[in-house]
Amino acid sequence: MIKFKTFIIIFLIFNIGFAIDESKDTSAIAPKTNNIHKKAIWASAVIPGWGQSMLKNNTKSEIMLWTDVGIWLFYAGFSWYGTSLNQDAKVFAGVYAQANTNIKSNKYFSVLERYDNAEEYNNDIRREARELYPDDTLAQKNYFLKYGYFGDSIWDWGSDSLRYVYWAKRKSARTAITRAGLFLAGALLNRFISAIDCAFFTSDKRNTLGIAPSSDQTGIGLAYRF
Repeated sequence: MIKFKTFIIIFLIFNIGFAIDESKDTSAIAPKTNNIHKKAIWASAVIPGWGQSMLKNNTKSEIMLWTDVGIWLFYAGFSWYGTSLNQDAKVFAGVYAQANTNIKSNKYFSVLERYDNAEEYNNDIRREARELYPDDTLAQKNYFLKYGYFGDSIWDWGSDSLRYVYWAKRKSARTAITRAGLFLAGALLNRFISAIDCAFFTSDKRNTLGIAPSSDQTGIGLAYRF
């Protein structure tokens, strides 16, 4: 949390410095309400850096865009790695515990992490059934048949060490997928920062040199807009 607050403070100082350098008064850091700025804000909310590009601030545009590219590359990498580890764990369970790798339920593969074999798991289900329906044997049976694993869905690790290897693979997969989720959140944050930057900290650099009426004397003259 402290690092995140530090990042926000540095970001604000950096952008305020940009704004002051681009203008001699505080109006440069006020929200821009003209049409191009509104479009730029929405553009940056879609693709970071797009709005800065529309306002001809190419330096900021490239920083925002390449940051976004990097975030998505990391997201894709961790997502692929997590999925690959999950698949590897399933194959491992199929080979060493004779588990049914065609089952789609994630619960099944989670159970394989905690129980050495299907019989051990089914015994727990029996106990749960008796606790839930102490006076109803039919309900106990139905509960057992519904939540137990039988037939081609049974498994047997044979040793705790094999189950531990499987657990480690699944744990690594969960860590990778969690990190992918953090980068996805980072992509959303990057869009928010880019949009805020367009609204408050990026001035319009398009057509800065032009012709305008002269306030000092009658006529017109060249004007440079900061």
